[in-house]
Amino acid sequence: MIAKNTEQIRNNQWIIISLSLVLIFVGLLILAMTSAPIALAKYGSSYYYLKRQLLHGIIPGLILGFIAYKLPLNRFRKLTPYLFIANLGLLILLFLPYFGKMLGGSRRWLSLGPISFQPSELLKISFILYFSHIAAEFVGRKEYRKLFLTFIVLIFAMGILMIFQPDLSTLGIIVAVALTIYFASEMPIGNIIMLGIIISLGFLALTRFSSYRLTRLLTFLDPDRAPLSAVYQIKQMLYAIGSGGLFGLGLGFSRQKFGFLPHSISDSIFAIIAEEVGFIGSVALILIFVAWIWFSIRLTMNRSDRYHYLISIGIVTWFAVQAFVHIAANLRLIPLTGMPLPFISYGGSALASQIIGIGFLLNDSKK
Repeated sequence: MIAKNTEQIRNNQWIIISLSLVLIFVGLLILAMTSAPIALAKYGSSYYYLKRQLLHGIIPGLILGFIAYKLPLNRFRKLTPYLFIANLGLLILLFLPYFGKMLGGSRRWLSLGPISFQPSELLKISFILYFSHIAAEFVGRKEYRKLFLTFIVLIFAMGILMIFQPDLSTLGIIVAVALTIYFASEMPIGNIIMLGIIISLGFLALTRFSSYRLTRLLTFLDPDRAPLSAVYQIKQMLYAIGSGGLFGLGLGFSRQKFGFLPHSISDSIFAIIAEEVGFIGSVALILIFVAWIWFSIRLTMNRSDRYHYLISIGIVTWFAVQAFVHIAANLRLIPLTGMPLPFISYGGSALASQIIGIGFLLNDSKK
């Protein structure tokens, strides 16, 4: 039985690694073709964004991901509070002169000498490791009240820092991950319902008292009455998806990438994919994501203890929610968000963090 279980774990490992490599390759291929006209016009090189994705995303991601895979998690566990606090410190540095970089109206990039990255992407990992640690500790001792209060304090602390960047989409991902870990740790259902109500009211308040978030919501509910500037991006997304038809215009033949669709290499990249490979290709990509999530859940079920199980649940939730939100927003099933598509969208910090997350996911399965 043990040998059979070990073989199943290894098979799931290799399937996850294979699917991840396929998604990363697809991302590089689409990025190379979509970013070429923008990169050539801005920087004089068609491969500018592709090189940055390799140098700032894949290479550091593979190195750190391998370390995450090899780490003895039970020993490393004691360091997770310090890792999380250090990550909060990096978020605070964003608001200091000479450290935080303002791009597109948001202060999300941190410059430390020659290194530039997004601390909020690393926060997804440090939070999962730390919150899984305290959830396993408190639930093991049946200290449900302490976990409930700790949850509120952590979300409030991160929320304050991320709202003022602003980066509400990343905060939403972290909250979804936190709720899933909280639920998976077998907390009383009453506490889970109470937290759900508190968080829902918090997001409603943020939407109500923020003009651009309220505009996005109203644009989604009634796009015909919205001003052209508010609805432009989503209309261009739908044009791109509709133009793809059943089989697409062909790889590299997108028309929307020539300056018509904003954020074509990041927030809108699924629309570009749909334009080039059509309905068939888009469904195939979605099925690869579904397969990745399915086999990751199967791997998670082979946990050794509550701590490893909660880490894996958090990582799977992170990828699943982020992929769903990106694709759903591109299809106008939910209001538009600035959510990148895992493995595919341009962003070195995001891709490196995702590869590190896979390292921790596979690490859990070794135990």
